[in-house]
Amino acid sequence: MLHPELSKDQVASYMRRIPSTRVWVLGDVMLDRYHWGVVDRISPEAPVPVVNVTRRSSRLGGAANVAANLRALGAAVTLMGVVGADRAGEKIRHLLDKDSVDSTHLLVDRQRETTEKVRIIAQSQQVVRADFEVVDPIPEQFKEKFTSSLLSGADDCDALIISDYGKGVIQADYLHEIISAWRGRGKWLLIDPHVGHFIWYRGAGIVTPNTKEAMSIYNEHIESDDALSELGFKIKEDLSLEALLITRGESGMNLYFGDRKELHVPAVAKEVYDVTGAGDTVIGVLGAFLGAGAELVDSVIIANQAAGEAVKEVGTTTVRTDVILSAFK
Repeated sequence: MLHPELSKDQVASYMRRIPSTRVWVLGDVMLDRYHWGVVDRISPEAPVPVVNVTRRSSRLGGAANVAANLRALGAAVTLMGVVGADRAGEKIRHLLDKDSVDSTHLLVDRQRETTEKVRIIAQSQQVVRADFEVVDPIPEQFKEKFTSSLLSGADDCDALIISDYGKGVIQADYLHEIISAWRGRGKWLLIDPHVGHFIWYRGAGIVTPNTKEAMSIYNEHIESDDALSELGFKIKEDLSLEALLITRGESGMNLYFGDRKELHVPAVAKEVYDVTGAGDTVIGVLGAFLGAGAELVDSVIIANQAAGEAVKEVGTTTVRTDVILSAFK
């Protein structure tokens, strides 16, 4: 198992290339809404806490959070997804414009509700979450538009990220066409997967499941590092991937690549407040650095460091380049 070291100078060298890097993101776009407050009593109507809301905020979620993480690193980003003709969709577009994300390929489906997740937070603790969503497959004409735009714009793109949350945007038929066309172009195609869709990802560059998602592929329960290694190599080979990255929370990450090569990167977070959006940060950072020409192993080490910073915050967040750079010597 490899244990490489990465210097601050090398990380900085990669970072200087990111502003000239363009990454496309295709996937399920969401709006994350937060109601922040304090609990001061139990409801007389039911045995539940009453949260006195003192502040509200809205953040980009899902594929839009991936795009936000890319922009935080300085990459040029084009986001492709679907929203409804509603206030949540308008808010997403406003936040994307604020972050200078190209949203010209963010399509509006008037028959669809924008995916929205509402969280109530009291004393930094999530009390409840309410989801508003439609998970039906997107219309055929939307698939055709995404496919046409991606294939015609591939030469102007350094990496493509697929953010599959299972909300209907990613479908097997046109994803297969995209992967087939992308393979052989010498550019990375990264996928943040959804349980049950793994067979759709055959031939991709790198797929980034967490441990639970990885075990779901063959319905296995893994209890040892050796068993996890065999599972990782099996997934990589069965799906004909260039690499597989299993994120393991407090146990770090395992990368499977090349001819049965494995890299374990220990977790760096000492304080974990919220893992919401950590996967978005991982794949966003990977896409930015791989798109900028960084080595795969180096990109994984940097993404692991960024994830350690992201989980220190409550809710979805982005990680700045100076914060990442400060972690290296």
